[in-house]
Amino acid sequence: MFEGTIKPMECPICGKYNNCGYESCWCSKECFPREIFDLLPEHQLRRSCICKECLDHFKTKQE
Repeated sequence: MFEGTIKPMECPICGKYNNCGYESCWCSKECFPREIFDLLPEHQLRRSCICKECLDHFKTKQE
């Protein structure tokens, strides 16, 4: 089954640059609601960072 190309520097939700810093990534200091990962295809889980814009947008929608 073809699962698509993983692009580690692109947000898997919006496709924009995710500003990933790998070991020192901004996301390591963030709290990600578990439900945000339901937006991702299974083959993309833990493959690239969700960008800050998508994270903030998701959190705002949950309030």
